Amino acid sequence: MKKQIINATALMTATTIVGIGLALNKVQADSTTVTDSNANIAVTSQPVLTPANSNNNVELYSDNLVQVKATQTINFPSGYTLDAIKNIPDDESSAAKVASEQLQKTTIQGMYDNDYQSDPQAAQEKVDIRNLTDNQVREINNYGLSIVNKARAEFGKQPFTQTNGTINTTRNMALEYQTKNESLMTGSWHDTGIIGFNGENIAAFQIYDDNIPEFNSIARPFATAKGIELVDNDRIPLFKVTTMDDLRAMVFYGITGMLFNDADDYFGHAKNFLTIDQPITTMGLYPSLLRTRSGNGSINGRNVNFWVENVDMHYLWVTGSDSSGTLSNIGVIQGNWDTSDNGNYAWLDNVSTNNDGQLAISGWHATNLSNGRNYHYIIVLDQNNHEIARTLVEPVSRPDVLKAHGVYNANNSGFSTEINLGDKLANTDYVRVISRYSSSADGNSDYVDYWFNPVKIDQNNYACLDSTHVENGKLQFAGWHATNQSASRKYHYIILIDRSNGSREIARQLVTDNSRPDVAKVYPNINGAAKSGFKVGFDLNKLNLNRELQIISRYTDDPAGNGNYIDYWFSPITGNYSNQGYLDHFAVNNSGQVVASGWHANDITKFEQNHFIILYDLTSNKQVAVMKASNVTRNDVARVYPTVKTAANSGFSVKFDLPMNAIVSGHKYVIVSRYSTNDQGNGDQGQYTDYWYDPKYL
Repeated sequence: MKKQIINATALMTATTIVGIGLALNKVQADSTTVTDSNANIAVTSQPVLTPANSNNNVELYSDNLVQVKATQTINFPSGYTLDAIKNIPDDESSAAKVASEQLQKTTIQGMYDNDYQSDPQAAQEKVDIRNLTDNQVREINNYGLSIVNKARAEFGKQPFTQTNGTINTTRNMALEYQTKNESLMTGSWHDTGIIGFNGENIAAFQIYDDNIPEFNSIARPFATAKGIELVDNDRIPLFKVTTMDDLRAMVFYGITGMLFNDADDYFGHAKNFLTIDQPITTMGLYPSLLRTRSGNGSINGRNVNFWVENVDMHYLWVTGSDSSGTLSNIGVIQGNWDTSDNGNYAWLDNVSTNNDGQLAISGWHATNLSNGRNYHYIIVLDQNNHEIARTLVEPVSRPDVLKAHGVYNANNSGFSTEINLGDKLANTDYVRVISRYSSSADGNSDYVDYWFNPVKIDQNNYACLDSTHVENGKLQFAGWHATNQSASRKYHYIILIDRSNGSREIARQLVTDNSRPDVAKVYPNINGAAKSGFKVGFDLNKLNLNRELQIISRYTDDPAGNGNYIDYWFSPITGNYSNQGYLDHFAVNNSGQVVASGWHANDITKFEQNHFIILYDLTSNKQVAVMKASNVTRNDVARVYPTVKTAANSGFSVKFDLPMNAIVSGHKYVIVSRYSTNDQGNGDQGQYTDYWYDPKYL
């Protein structure tokens, strides 16, 4: 059968109401199919009424309305026959879908015609669905069985029976679902490992289970529900179960939903109730529970995420001879548990920050003292034991804990959550995690705690300058700077200073290009590591590359880059360069060319990468010629000047082809080696560094 899961929470048209979607038609009927000898019995009644006309004027099949109200009998609409139900294929084919949807156009009238009849005596009996007493379990079983048997009687079917052994077997199976944290409302399905080959129907509900004042006042008792309200899963009101009257209404609408609103499951539930000759004719019912968070609801313009109880009502055809002990679910979250164990057990599997400033926390906490304390909080303290944050956590299945500690709720004792530390991360050296079970919704009273050991938060300052170069007339810097101390400092600046002049600031830039996923992989525990990069450029006309320049990466809370900040000082990038050179040869050759060769070693070439050789007339004080030079390898120079990293590429050799009479007799000439940031002319329009060799008369 189809495993359709409908959205469990939906907003109603009125913005102050949040509806809980009851999965009345999301249950599979698992049973052995046996031919029904009475499948051709038809039921007659008045023609089908539209929802707008479904009122107390409806004539019921076998009883008048007064009697039905008194005894809570079910009225079947015209066209609801056993043949019609039985003839729906079970193969989930398109034909089965069409047949189911067609039949439901008739059967849905049963939802409009059948409202729960409130019982004044039941309305006086308080119930806690998580702590049903022995008598309350028997009462809902008797009531549910009577509703099913009244439906069967309409078609001349023999009644199902029930014993304490049947209820006890049903109880054990339902609690196994509960132990395994399985619910139709969270996507689980019939568990054949639990029910074996027995038949089972499940009617699943979500009911309000919180104490948010606004919702407390508008959550309606389930006993006030009308059948028509439960047809559209997007418009179901907010219900709560606090009395036996409410619980009986839940049982009633579970059955009517499976009889009349079951097209999504090809009327498999109705077949189990009516058309299949069950091999086992003893039937019990029992709830399994899973507490979880709802989707966000809106009330008075405020988003509220509240607790709901997933109630899966299991209808099982089983046998059982064990009628001993209580049938209640009081204190039972996972089958049997050791009530004599006074231990308080817990473990932290992980506490770590992530790139988004979230504190990821996972682990478990199991103790019998959590019984009756249904709110599970994780609380985070700083190094001064001041609370930073707290959050309600949903239970995580931990069968490993159950094997080690057979205490209350051990199987569901796990937790996994993320807490946003926000700006507090920047000043938090250690965190201490507390796991708390409390009976109070705010977690501040009637609680049991487990205090875990303090965990250090990485407050180191990590950074790297990946590259420094000149491009497009700017001194460019690229690198990254990551630290959790940046959490409260959202402005990232790169500041350029001149250390040769008392660390005078030259310029600063706000970082905008910051994506660094590679850093996030290496430092997954650092807030903002994925956006820790920087790429900035400073105009060369404001700089002197021969001075000692240094950059600072700064995170600050000040838009201007001052105020409260955390800095990283990178090593100086320029300054104190050795400027060495020698002219090996300078003359006019037989062809009338001026030739020159030598070397010029200076690590400023890291930035001034354009090499010019200039022939200069000292006598007339003017440039005669200029050539771009290609570097020549000079390993001899590298051996003499090992501290100059670029010395091995410092050589040059040029020939100047000059016009006639360019060289004037008696004039003194000099060769100038120039490194420049500019590649045009003789490089004088950029930052440049010269070496003037000894002059000579040519």
